[in-house]
Amino acid sequence: MKRRVKRIAYNRRRDNQTVFDRFRERYLDRYYPDCRQAELSFRHDLKKLSANFSKLFFFQYSLFSEYRFHKSIYRSIRILTEKAGVEDRIRQASLNGTLFYLPNHQAHIDSLVVSWLASNLGVPQPLFCAWSTLAKRRSAYLMPMVNACLLNREIMDHRFRSADPFRNTRKYRVGYKILLNEYLNHMLAGGVDTLVYPEATRSYSGAVGEARIKGIFKGARMVQQELGAGKSITVVPVSISYSLVPEAEQLIHSHYTGSVMPPSSLFHDFTFAEQVYRTFRPDYQTKTCFPFIKAFSEYHVPIFCVAGDPISLKDHPETTLEACFEAVKRNLKILPHYFMARLLLSDPPGHARQWTQSGIEGLMKPAQQLRDTLKSANLDEAFSDDAGLADIISIGMEFLKNGGYISADAQIVNKPVIEYYSNKLLL
Repeated sequence: MKRRVKRIAYNRRRDNQTVFDRFRERYLDRYYPDCRQAELSFRHDLKKLSANFSKLFFFQYSLFSEYRFHKSIYRSIRILTEKAGVEDRIRQASLNGTLFYLPNHQAHIDSLVVSWLASNLGVPQPLFCAWSTLAKRRSAYLMPMVNACLLNREIMDHRFRSADPFRNTRKYRVGYKILLNEYLNHMLAGGVDTLVYPEATRSYSGAVGEARIKGIFKGARMVQQELGAGKSITVVPVSISYSLVPEAEQLIHSHYTGSVMPPSSLFHDFTFAEQVYRTFRPDYQTKTCFPFIKAFSEYHVPIFCVAGDPISLKDHPETTLEACFEAVKRNLKILPHYFMARLLLSDPPGHARQWTQSGIEGLMKPAQQLRDTLKSANLDEAFSDDAGLADIISIGMEFLKNGGYISADAQIVNKPVIEYYSNKLLL
């Protein structure tokens, strides 16, 4: 664990009282005057929203996580930056104010990846937003201690409905969103680095979603205006590209059936992801020494985490949520099996025949044609070299065969999974 560049003084009781006093003035007294039930209910909601961060527990958990619980996941993470000097600018921005992480959302281990990024940068563990449905079993008391802000999904997600008729009203849902914004604004103003997923939920289809947290981002800009020329809120776009999404099969099933994935426990999902990353070991045959290629040959299923150039809301007050999310999409990487999934779907019989007859050479021409249609910003330098492209074809085919998604003769066996990875090219 690296030394943190700043210290944050948490006082949960004091912070909650300050937030609730503002909420009372802004909403509660106006729409629920003298309503004891509403006050108790919203106080309970705020208690669930507010993290109960324990520095001692987080230090101990981080050590066990790195060296035992999740070591296969951590070994797979490749920390990269959009350009030189980004690490120093992020550290300085954390010292000068608050970091506001905006990562794309693909898996429940996203928060683990961003936590590892923060650890490597030497900045504090961010407060991260997560659905309360993940707080089951041991996760119920562990999540607040690792700085989780638990959002009540029965109130915020229209696909869920609260069993309490008092809460199941539009007026209450509006109040809850205002309470959430007041809490996040207070944390941002107090220098607490914060992580919010712009897409709000994971992508069931594999494609990158739209930025939806307009209210939260607007609140961050308002906090920046109140801070004036002093402290700065700095957006850190984080682009995460997974070789392997642990819950991909469940996400795909929900996408095709139109259902919502059943609630699970966050730490149970971490354990499951660790098992997947420990046991999935394709045998890649590569010839080039591009760092991108070596990441696969050495780590089998690398996770690429790219920290984008930080954006100060003080220096750029007109910055929009969409512009920040474009920076996230710009730094996402097209991985070999994403590329090959799209290629195989474009002409399944023809490409399977070419692979069977000529191997990699048989797929070079269609691979070059597909490469030329994609955004160069998302393509690694290995794509532009013929030998590198040959390794990308080899890695992609081996990954898909090892997962059982295609047969040895390149026939598609599991089309939904192939479509899921193919959709990640829709950038």
